[in-house]
Amino acid sequence: MKDYEDDGPWMWVAFVPGCRLILDFLIGPRKQYVADKLVELVNKHLSDKIPVFVTDGLNFYREAFLKQFGVLSEFPRTGKKGRSKKPKIISSDDLRYEQGGQNKKKWGT
Repeated sequence: MKDYEDDGPWMWVAFVPGCRLILDFLIGPRKQYVADKLVELVNKHLSDKIPVFVTDGLNFYREAFLKQFGVLSEFPRTGKKGRSKKPKIISSDDLRYEQGGQNKKKWGT
């Protein structure tokens, strides 16, 4: 699924399917900042362990999970001339995420 933005009202729901528990929900446009807010709200309900996340394939979740659960990876200096590589955010080892049926365990931005 693409990063399809829409200004119309959408209901964003985070739930636990095994017990039909709704963790949180938002009503808002289909935009990145709403996905970020939903993941932030869900994180407040979680214990220390990060569960497996499964989404409908919308790419906004990828960035939202990295913002909430990502870690900054810095590259060592090489001693060569020029700029060193910029640090990037990668997923933590605890983050397990499935999107559209394929496991996306590690990402970088």
